[in-house]
Amino acid sequence: DLELMKELNINCIRTSHYPPTPKFLEMCNEMGFYVILETDIETHGFNKRLPGDQCFDSESEDWPCTKPEWEDEHIERMKRAALRDINQPSVIMWSTGNESGYGPNHISMIKWLRTLNDGRLIHYEGVSSRDSYEYGREEYTYSKNLDVYSRMYTPIDTITQMANDEKFKFPVFLCEYSHAMGNGPGDVYEYNETFDKYKKLIGGCVWEWADHTVIVDGVPKYGGDFEGELTHAGNFCCDGMVFHNRALKSGSLEVKAAYQPIRTRYENGKIYVYNRLDFTNLSEYEFEYEIQVDGKTVTKETTVLTAPPHTETTVDVDYKTAECRLGAYVICRLYKDGKEVALTHHQLPANIIEDNADNTLCSYTEDENNFYFIGENFSYTFSKRYGTFTSMKVEGKEQIVEKPFLSVWRAPIDNDRRFVNAWGNGYWKAENFKKIFNKVYSTTIHKGVITVLNSVAGVSRKPFIHNTVTYRVDTNGRVDVDLKATLREDAIWLPRFGFEFTLPETANKFSYFGMGPYESYCDMCHGSYMGSFESTADDEYVNYVVPQEHGNHIGVKKLEIGNLIFKAKNNPMEINVSKYSSKELTKAMHIDELETDGFIHLRVDYKVSGVGSNACGPELMEKYRVNEKKFEFAYSIEPNIK
Repeated sequence: DLELMKELNINCIRTSHYPPTPKFLEMCNEMGFYVILETDIETHGFNKRLPGDQCFDSESEDWPCTKPEWEDEHIERMKRAALRDINQPSVIMWSTGNESGYGPNHISMIKWLRTLNDGRLIHYEGVSSRDSYEYGREEYTYSKNLDVYSRMYTPIDTITQMANDEKFKFPVFLCEYSHAMGNGPGDVYEYNETFDKYKKLIGGCVWEWADHTVIVDGVPKYGGDFEGELTHAGNFCCDGMVFHNRALKSGSLEVKAAYQPIRTRYENGKIYVYNRLDFTNLSEYEFEYEIQVDGKTVTKETTVLTAPPHTETTVDVDYKTAECRLGAYVICRLYKDGKEVALTHHQLPANIIEDNADNTLCSYTEDENNFYFIGENFSYTFSKRYGTFTSMKVEGKEQIVEKPFLSVWRAPIDNDRRFVNAWGNGYWKAENFKKIFNKVYSTTIHKGVITVLNSVAGVSRKPFIHNTVTYRVDTNGRVDVDLKATLREDAIWLPRFGFEFTLPETANKFSYFGMGPYESYCDMCHGSYMGSFESTADDEYVNYVVPQEHGNHIGVKKLEIGNLIFKAKNNPMEINVSKYSSKELTKAMHIDELETDGFIHLRVDYKVSGVGSNACGPELMEKYRVNEKKFEFAYSIEPNIK
């Protein structure tokens, strides 16, 4: 575990919620970890002795921390932890426990710790949460007891306010700031950029290290899966930065990128490399940069840089503005003992050559129900009633199994749980995104260009979005799709927005130019880079304990799948290829409950909302939500003649 943490650039561990075996601390000493050593005071359950949202006041006599008869037991547990481990140099803070109210017995523990006079900081989040931060406050009463202001899941704008508040004098430590449950976390990079910006913000810890599951016949099980459970928290124990078997996920790589020892930028033929380390010169690492044009490597150089801690150095890049169709990028990597410890990428100047699209419109025929477009290698049928294609054949082979449609649903991730009822399928309050209808008001054609006026609404709900979509088919079979949309003013923000396609099983393999090779979302993408990648629907599947949304890719400019090529116009698109439908992923609660329908499910999206960490962490930041009231989305589809 510790070796894997080092590979993910982690340097701090909070031993929640008890002291570890001494062997653990000896390894932390040797390997170079900072440890917040927490004694085993955990009376969290007193918070939930009343139903609903009612909580016991931590100053009431119901909490052990307020009862005089429990004072000796509190002090004894602190003594046993501190006296055992006082000579462990990896321990930089003592923690008097977790989520156990705050009362006289905690103060007694802290007073005893002061007698050690060992120079370590004293931490307890329960004090700070009782005496919460308010901007401009004249005094902070907890300051006489603790050394750091410690909170959990405090939003970034609030810690930024703390950092800029001159009256607030304390170092801020977020003992839990990002919740790594399921597909996520998506806010860890943003937090760390904020930590770096202000000295007062001394960092934090992600909750938590690994999923806790019981494996039965190869299937991860969780609360509620076993007989005789009188109480449980469902899958809330499956909230690890890594899977139960220590396999990595994109969230793991996002943490690695957030903590990596360098930050880079590209300007005018130079890569600027900043050393984020406190003690180590970059000369102990190998630095590599690779220039790719349209996904093909044109230059790769490896060097050793000299940069003392918290200084910047430069690398001259031999690059001339390229002509390309998709883009040019420089990918920077840092290696230690042959292992990649850092990855960044930057877009390079390029002359983008537009595809020579045939401006000649394809001739068509029509009847009462459809428009028909037939060319040398293609034949398309467009339904007037449904306002979309019902058949797209390339070289005589059908490319779509069902008609494409507009949708916004994604199989809920664990971090969607606080919004899923408002999104989903509720009787009174939900928008019913899970069960939607595309209503077509008109389908017209003028000079060969189809215009569809439609709306999207949840079952028994007022439409939440109105669209105007145009389709232009040229003589080569290229279809230009242009959409203009208006979101209802009072509608909740969307999980995503785009087109869903159902393709035959033969479309399993695909290639794309975009962010890869791992799944990426707008707020969880720093472990990937722009380039050309090949994949399959099988490989895109991510084995989350509870099946959920997975396999997204942002920044996509081109996708080849089956005998179709999708290209972004104006702005990059997002894509998702899966062997499971969103309906199937939504329904299944364990991995062995998933069933394929034998088709490939493709999404071509305007945008997908970020993943965040709101299962327990802060709400998804506004800038990562699909919440625009008006937007445009354009892409093209063309035959891929093989």
